[in-house]
Amino acid sequence: MNFKVWMVLEKYEYSVVEPGTGAYAEYLALRHEVFCEELGRIVPDGRSARGVAIESDDYDVHSLHVLCRLKHTGVAVGCSRLILPGPKGLNVNARYKLSCAPESPAGQVGEIGRLALASSLRRDRAEGSSGGRRRRALGAVGDSVHAMLKREGPVVALGLYREIINLANRYGITHCYAAMEPALARLLNRLGFPFHEAGPLNTAVSPARQPYLIGAQAAKAGLAARNSCLYRFMFGGVEAESQIMITSAVWPVAGESKAYRDVGLHI
Repeated sequence: MNFKVWMVLEKYEYSVVEPGTGAYAEYLALRHEVFCEELGRIVPDGRSARGVAIESDDYDVHSLHVLCRLKHTGVAVGCSRLILPGPKGLNVNARYKLSCAPESPAGQVGEIGRLALASSLRRDRAEGSSGGRRRRALGAVGDSVHAMLKREGPVVALGLYREIINLANRYGITHCYAAMEPALARLLNRLGFPFHEAGPLNTAVSPARQPYLIGAQAAKAGLAARNSCLYRFMFGGVEAESQIMITSAVWPVAGESKAYRDVGLHI
């Protein structure tokens, strides 16, 4: 399993992109394609860069931005950002009622968001080109973690989280908020990620999502105790340096009325 995962990751390269560069414009264009055009979650505001429509907000100026490309073509296929403490605060503060806060100082609390995968990584192979931009679940209910990690979409998404984790560690972020659907949070907890409810469900956003909070040490301990497969994937084994654990998931939820279908596109 590990060999197949690394074979997938070898096809992709990850980089931190800087505002004002062509790579940053591609990153914002991918966000527009996914969040504005495909999913309709964000209303376009007419912004553009280098003649291409982009999606951006006030939190981008104090965020770190990660872009994933296919190595052999250079095409952008995934992205995410880590919102750092800044004058605008965190996105979650503006959109959700928070009922709990970490013990860490505000300067050590961040937020992961705008995680997007290109439609080519979110389609069933059987859909082919005729599938258009239809979304899919990345496996049948009851899939094992081993099977899920063999699919390229989930592996690329976890690769994005690995990059965000490294950035968070470098910038001293000890806790991170994430807004997601409750079904996704329940799945993550079963996998070993101790996400805790941080406020009530917000039905004003579509789909309805809820704020959650995860701590670095609790997450690492949870994975080590319950899911050695994902622990090795995210941390590289017990000999790896201590890193901060911030993550989402991309898999369907056993026992739910419907499979979770949004490939981590939850912020």
